[in-house]
Amino acid sequence: MWPSSKNLGRRLYLRIGRLVAVSTTIRVSEKTRDRLASLADAMGRPMTRVLDEAVDALERKMFFEAFNRRYEGLRSDPEAWAEIERERRAEESAVGDTSQ
Repeated sequence: MWPSSKNLGRRLYLRIGRLVAVSTTIRVSEKTRDRLASLADAMGRPMTRVLDEAVDALERKMFFEAFNRRYEGLRSDPEAWAEIERERRAEESAVGDTSQ
């Protein structure tokens, strides 16, 4: 038996020996839907795949923006930055060490 639609989320279910991806419906404007359809057509991919890739790209973008903000925060803290530099110097000898 399938779970109720409100509990589906992004899950996979095993049904009669087959793994089935469960999808859900989201509301978007007609303009966004048309843009998504146009992108999917141009890329030769299903709209769901294009949307998945767009969300993945946005997550990566947000991750690296946060990473860069934190890195800049470290650079603006002389004590924290000095510790980073000490760690780098300590690790330099390990880089390229291929002896076994």
